[in-house]
Amino acid sequence: MTRRYLVNFDGRRIPWRSADVLIVGGGVAGLRAAVEAGKRARVLLVAKRTLGESNTQLAQGGVAAALDTGDTVESHVRDTLDAGKGISDPKVVRTVIREGAARVKELIAWGTKFDRRGGEIHFAREGGHSRARILHAGGD
Repeated sequence: MTRRYLVNFDGRRIPWRSADVLIVGGGVAGLRAAVEAGKRARVLLVAKRTLGESNTQLAQGGVAAALDTGDTVESHVRDTLDAGKGISDPKVVRTVIREGAARVKELIAWGTKFDRRGGEIHFAREGGHSRARILHAGGD
């Protein structure tokens, strides 16, 4: 009997990979999930093309975090709620900003090369923020 496939290749000739966790997407969320899951399980991460080609890589802007001297999570929360014009959930905003700052500190500890001036991380000021708290890598 001849086997028929919906595609013009024999699936038995495709290399098999085995993992405990499958992560689809090689952007920052997928990579972060892989790091965490990899502490307890064998991880397979798949992407459409290469790991360097993701929406994260193509996104413009930086990441906002209340890390600069004199900045606070509460100030960042106020700015975000003001910019949200009443449609942002304060509890969610507070959680995301608090946890976001912790994740950015983690990225710094891992060696992420955020832009620096005079050896210190450079914080830029962008729309909606009352102070400079945007970190960029490579100017973007």
